[in-house]
Amino acid sequence: MSVLRIGDEPLTPAALVAAARDDAVSVELTSSARERMATQRAAVDAIVASGRTVYARTTGVGANYDIEVGGEGREHALRLLRSHAAEVGEPLAPEVVRATVLVRLNQMAAGAGSHRPELADALTALLPKGELPQLLDHGGLGTGDLSVLAQLALALADGGLDLAEGDAAPFIGSNAATLAVATLAWADLRELLDAGLGVSAETFGALDGNREAFAAAVAAARPLPGLVAVASSLRALTGDAGPPARLQDPFALRCLPQVAGALHDALGGLQDVLAVEIGAAAENPLVADGELLHHGGFHAAPLALALDTVRLALVPFAQLSVARLAHLMDPRLTGLTPFLAAATPGSSGLIIAEYVASDALARLRAEAAPCVLGTAFVSRGVEEHASFAWQGALQARRAVAHVRTAIALERVAAERALAMKAGEQAPEDRPLGGDFARASGGLAELAERVRRSGER
Repeated sequence: MSVLRIGDEPLTPAALVAAARDDAVSVELTSSARERMATQRAAVDAIVASGRTVYARTTGVGANYDIEVGGEGREHALRLLRSHAAEVGEPLAPEVVRATVLVRLNQMAAGAGSHRPELADALTALLPKGELPQLLDHGGLGTGDLSVLAQLALALADGGLDLAEGDAAPFIGSNAATLAVATLAWADLRELLDAGLGVSAETFGALDGNREAFAAAVAAARPLPGLVAVASSLRALTGDAGPPARLQDPFALRCLPQVAGALHDALGGLQDVLAVEIGAAAENPLVADGELLHHGGFHAAPLALALDTVRLALVPFAQLSVARLAHLMDPRLTGLTPFLAAATPGSSGLIIAEYVASDALARLRAEAAPCVLGTAFVSRGVEEHASFAWQGALQARRAVAHVRTAIALERVAAERALAMKAGEQAPEDRPLGGDFARASGGLAELAERVRRSGER
């Protein structure tokens, strides 16, 4: 059983993903984190005892912010959780629930949200049990994952946690679930970027491409970080290429550093936002140096914009993959049979691959719609804006499958073309599924090889 210590060192996006995908992970909250939490909780308790009005603890929430609930204590906390736990939608995957718990713990360890250490202890106890609570996904607007986190808090109460006054609002005032989904999607898409470069190098070999487009001097003339990095990877991956077949390749090969470089930079921007947000205190009000500050730090606009950028950058990246697949079907570029089919007259070979890839691309375009274009007017108008980062994160997670489909189909065609160029006979017509499953299943290993090639 692996143990993840939370509270002293930053929790990186990569470490979060590794822990979330480990169903045997155990978490230990450091003593310094517990001390910070206890100190800040005592500070807020003292402020409340002094008679100061504190949003969501001595008042209602949303448009009820001006309604005093003095003396209601624990009952008010339970009402907040029950009213916000919508319990509508589809269950979140176990890895998402696990990541949500880890993000929430990491944020609580910052000590600025007035959480009791006992609440953190109840969260840590969830993970080794192996039975995570079911959390349904509807109700997030990108201004705190109110519904999902209220469900989680009620699950802790059902598991034996004795909720206290002031536990509810700080716990649900976080985007932990959105960050969990976004971080898992980021990791998958970063891997698919690397795998996509590996597959494009295979296509490059099958089409006898021209390496001039990847030259260091070309990248240096326009030194955008992603462009430079992708061009470097492609030079390493195509280092044993023979003479080019053309003066200039189609855009799907020639413009790959520019298009994949933009995705590289978009994913880097998302990673930067995630690295801050998964350890940030965004609860309202916030405790700082003994002072209580009411604010809007729970608004997830930076994350929503970063997610929109990534999903938009995925579309041209996948478009080039679909275009390369089409080029592999063309005997004028490959010198092979149309659709890489067997020699039997009328054979269709991989003809359906283009249709499936175009279907995946169409679905990807639908998921690329910017979430920040949404509008909201809730709680009697006092909450008249939302980032919709929750929708953006879920869209990014769904986009993973569509990108994987396009890249895997290109790999099926590229590997067949390379085999045929080496003298192998194309197989007789057969359903695509088996070849697709093998190609898709090998993308993670290919991505690792691509990363190693860049380290030489």
